[in-house]
Amino acid sequence: MRLKSILASYVRLATGEVFGRLATFVLFVYVSRMYGVAMLGVLALAQTVASFLLEFSDQGFRLIGARVVARNAAIVDFVVAFVVKRRVALAAIAMLLGAVYAMFGPVPTAARLCVLLFSFTVLPYALTLDWVAWGLGKFGVMAIWRSGVSILYVVLAIAGMYVTVYPVAAIGGANLASAAAGAGFLWVLYRVRWRRPTSVLPPQILEATRAELRPSRVFSLGLANVLNMVFMNADILLLGMMTSTREVGRYGAACKPLYIIFTGFWLLTDALYPHLAKLEASLRAQRMLLVSLLVLAVAAAAIAFSLGLLAPQILRVIYGSSLDAERLFRILLIALPIDFCFSLLWTVLVSRGYERAVLYSLATAAGVNVVSNIWLIPKFQAYAAAWTTVGSYALLFSLLLVFVLWKRVLAENPELPGIGAVVA
Repeated sequence: MRLKSILASYVRLATGEVFGRLATFVLFVYVSRMYGVAMLGVLALAQTVASFLLEFSDQGFRLIGARVVARNAAIVDFVVAFVVKRRVALAAIAMLLGAVYAMFGPVPTAARLCVLLFSFTVLPYALTLDWVAWGLGKFGVMAIWRSGVSILYVVLAIAGMYVTVYPVAAIGGANLASAAAGAGFLWVLYRVRWRRPTSVLPPQILEATRAELRPSRVFSLGLANVLNMVFMNADILLLGMMTSTREVGRYGAACKPLYIIFTGFWLLTDALYPHLAKLEASLRAQRMLLVSLLVLAVAAAAIAFSLGLLAPQILRVIYGSSLDAERLFRILLIALPIDFCFSLLWTVLVSRGYERAVLYSLATAAGVNVVSNIWLIPKFQAYAAAWTTVGSYALLFSLLLVFVLWKRVLAENPELPGIGAVVA
């Protein structure tokens, strides 16, 4: 891997993501100031439900599709046709499940319409080809897509809230329209610039690609992604079921600044992903991984400590008041270095084809997370969700680290069915 190339990719992604996150953060602040913490809870709940539905409709196709395209760009047409059909079929099921949950599930009455509208965005996202740009290393295009969709969403949402008296409809409609526009943008680029003639490919490459995309492999990663969403978002859903929208809003307010920080690091793992997929295994690569984990943990702990000292000021700058969330914010900061290290290990394992190890670790951590939240939230409310998040992250990171040390995942080539050998 070339450090210069990785840093250039990261800068492109970060530039687009910064504008996109700032835009969505403006919406979050606008809603909190104009409609209060309860409306903030409605928006957080709808976004969480939509996240689960998006993961269900993807089932790991995005990650594996990007990995396959990164190893051999000549198969992009075959992979797009294969993946999109399956994602659209899954999206139809996800939309139905989302509609049923919005109308009849344990959702606060004020949030039902917002959850329903956010569920409809599953279809345009199933058609989105961001994973093709990712696999091809088109990080500039990914930055334009990410920032453009977010900015359009926020502009349309704020404009809709300003001219109407229906904030929920304005936000939900803007989300759907921006997602559709983003999908169309990437399809135009694919048709004009990224297509490759499948007819010239040797049959053995197509067969190896089918093996890489076989259901058992894809759905293992898909289930792992769903469990990751459970792990990260079950607390919001359970708070919505077992407490009030005010508690959801407090917890969401504490989480939001951290999500921005997490996103900054996740962009780096996104930039690393296609490079790690092609990386030749060696003892040096394994050692570099362990050294990177140590440096990352120390740096992230220093950042978390500094932010904890300034917690009340940070929240007041963002929301106009602390929203009684500074203690929650400080508790969640404990998870910052653990999340960074977990994210790096997750990226390494998925890029090397160890989906099952990720699946089993996430199943364990997500189960502990859900059970702990159900047990503790009725008594301690949002504080229970915060402490459970910290403990669950520690468990998840420990499980993945043990596997990485045991299997020496960067010291040996990944066990992939044919694709690596064919491309090599």
